[in-house]
This record gives sequence, structure tokens and C-alpha cells, in this order.
Amino acid sequence: MKCRVCYKNLKSSNLVFVLLIASSLLIGVPILPVISSAADITQTSITIRWTAPGDNGTEGTASQYDIRFSTSPINIGNWNGLSQAADEPDPQPYGNPESYTIIDLIPDTWYYIAIVSADDADNWSGLSNIIAVKTLSLVLDVNETINNIPTEYYLSQNYPNPFNPSTRIEFSIPVTAHVTISIYNILGQQTATLVDEIKAAGNYAIVWNGIDASGLPVSSGIYMYRINAGDFIATKKMALVQ
Repeated sequence: MKCRVCYKNLKSSNLVFVLLIASSLLIGVPILPVISSAADITQTSITIRWTAPGDNGTEGTASQYDIRFSTSPINIGNWNGLSQAADEPDPQPYGNPESYTIIDLIPDTWYYIAIVSADDADNWSGLSNIIAVKTLSLVLDVNETINNIPTEYYLSQNYPNPFNPSTRIEFSIPVTAHVTISIYNILGQQTATLVDEIKAAGNYAIVWNGIDASGLPVSSGIYMYRINAGDFIATKKMALVQ
């Protein structure tokens, strides 16, 4: 059985927080993983993405992950009671992209998701950033299914907009295509890439939680998001308000 973060013997959440900050300063303790986005959201599953934090946040390879989720907000004090993801992936070397799909979820439900990682000495990091993602609703009309192949390309307006801390973007492609969805700041500088892969024809949704390509939170302001899929290009505007 994996060693897991354990806080049950601590008497107050304040003490837990202090201990986590202190532990993160020790040599060899991994830096917090940062979840960059959630993608391929369905009625019963959510795929999260992050960058491997390494053994100490700057190099090496962490020894293991602990991914947990809940329908209630996550905090340090309730971590042990959360649902734990099964078969978390083996960590990749520092800087590599990572992803994991949480399955068997309830449709039309908000889920909160976070990660911790450990180094080779079983020192555990504190909690990653916490993202909130809603699974897709069940389709009530018997003549419609969530898997209907769209007849045209489509990029939705993000929702909510303005947003804080995360927002959802839906898109559709009628044929298999290489899809990229990128975020740009008001100066036109690329801030993050949410999708960069071949997608089969279908309807998709992705969540951006205001994290840039370096794993850092972006500042309040106006941002543009653009989709490139085959010959289809579309751009829309969104606002982050903190």
C-alpha cells in the first residue's frame, strides 16, 4: 500500500498548514504539482493535466502521486476522507507533461480535484492548486446522444465569463483533425496551450483555471483563446477577474 499524506493526528488546520509550509522547504521535498487544465470532460469522467514536478521541484523524478477528488471543496483538513483515484500514473521526469482520467463520476456534478506528490524518501508535498470541474449532463431527449457527430466546426463562448478561478470552453469538430487551443494575453503573447493533439470528430469541453505554460497563475485581465482545427480558425475573448 502506498504511503499517503496523513493529517488526522494534528489538532488544528492552522498547525497543518504551518507544517506543510515547513516541510516544503526541506531538501528533497517535491514542489507542489500544478494542475494546468481539465479536458475531455464527459458525463462520467474528467481528464486532468499537469507538469511533472520532479524529485525536488527542479530535477529528478518524483516517486508517486496521490490524486484525490470530492463533490465538496477540498482543504488540508479533509484530505484523508476524500475519494482517491485508482492506479495513479507513475511520475515522469521533471518538466514532462502528465495526465490522468478520473472515471465513474456522476453526471452533471461539480468535482474538486487536487494532487500531492512524494520524493524517493516518502516526503510528501503539500496540496496542488485545487480545480473545480463539472461533468456533462445526461441527454434527456431520446433522439439525441452526447456522441452525435457534429456537422460543423464550433467554438463556444467560455462560461462563466468573467471567471474566477476557472472557466469552461466547448468545441466541436466534424472530422478527425489536429486541434490546438491556445490562450493569449491582450498583447498577443501566448500564455498557455490547452489542447495540442489529434481529435476524432465529436464534441469536447476543456476547463482552464488561469494557469500559464510555466504553471503560474496569470493576472486579472482580458485574454483571447483561439482554436485551430483543420482549416477552421476561431478566436473569442474572455476576462479573468480576481
